[in-house]
Amino acid sequence: MTAGVKTADAVVIGGGIMGASAAHFLAKRGFGRVVLLEKGRLAGVSTGHSAAIVRTYYSNPVTLELAKRALHMFENDRDRLGGDCGFRPIGFLLLIGERLRAAGEHILESERRHGLHVERLTVEEVADLAPPLALDGVSYGILESRSGYADPTRTTENLAAAARPWGLEPRAGVAAMGVRLHGDRVVAVETEDGTIATNVVVNAAGPWAGQVGSWLGLKYSLRWSRESDLFVERPAGFDALPVVSDPGLRVYLRPYGDDRIIAGLGAPKDIEPVDPDDCDPALDPEMRERIERPLFQRIPALARARHLGGYASLYTITDDWHPIVGPEPGLEGYYAFFGGSGHGFKLGPPIGEALADVICGETPEIDLSLFRPGRFVDGEPLTSAWGEGNRG
Repeated sequence: MTAGVKTADAVVIGGGIMGASAAHFLAKRGFGRVVLLEKGRLAGVSTGHSAAIVRTYYSNPVTLELAKRALHMFENDRDRLGGDCGFRPIGFLLLIGERLRAAGEHILESERRHGLHVERLTVEEVADLAPPLALDGVSYGILESRSGYADPTRTTENLAAAARPWGLEPRAGVAAMGVRLHGDRVVAVETEDGTIATNVVVNAAGPWAGQVGSWLGLKYSLRWSRESDLFVERPAGFDALPVVSDPGLRVYLRPYGDDRIIAGLGAPKDIEPVDPDDCDPALDPEMRERIERPLFQRIPALARARHLGGYASLYTITDDWHPIVGPEPGLEGYYAFFGGSGHGFKLGPPIGEALADVICGETPEIDLSLFRPGRFVDGEPLTSAWGEGNRG
């Protein structure tokens, strides 16, 4: 958007995967001029530091259907997401121990009922698939052969760039400063580059979504946690390793590029409270040790691999670990789309697609009402067969 343009049909605040998805699909629907505001760079905070695992193993029907749609989108990323998103369908392997046996069986059956191809593997079959794994405490494995991982930054940038011909105008480096109301109706967004008149605002500000909500008198219950990952050199013989998630030891890992492995702590997460405006991006020694301990227990060979650094970023956590999506009663033209860190990357595109339908006055194929902002007041938070946390 040039400095002289001061009107838009919609303004999306926040240039992570959620904001880029909402803006992309609104523009693709022919909504008009859609301005995407991002105070830093696209995918510059939580999204760019995501492990970007694309998997379907969920216990809630709505998240399962969204994950199923997401997998289809990434498999067809050039048509559905604007370009090559670096999707690598190397498989997703879930290791199930005795404590989670019942939950695993329940969700396995649910996946099959929804038409997803998942395999139950014996311990011997897991060993054949992933020889580097030490399988102490593993009762069986579950394999999603079509799943894998993507490039989170490339995905976000593709969504923004591909929708330019349809009217999307990304404005990286321009911060939103306020939202103006006339009565109970959105009429403008204040930015550090001037005022944009608009009747539609999408709050996709991630860690700063609470601040954006406060501009309209809304108070969201959000927590922030420092989320860390580390890199180790990938040893010889690890080329065929799938994405591995081990909820028993609470660790996950996947290949990263051609020469390394990325690993982090899995659900259930311990919350590491942090100020979103003061988050040290460095991997601290204590957290490195906490990740290495279960990682090396499951894959002993990695204890001899060279450490290649790491980073810390931000999780934005709602009261049930699922995103808040949709309109706020009593506010015309305002829509929420934030939270759900830990599975927000993969769910961002299909939720953005469905939210665009809602904003356009259409009925989406996947009903988003379970994510509505008022679900907590209504006593209807989402639950999971896994218990609290971001596994879903």
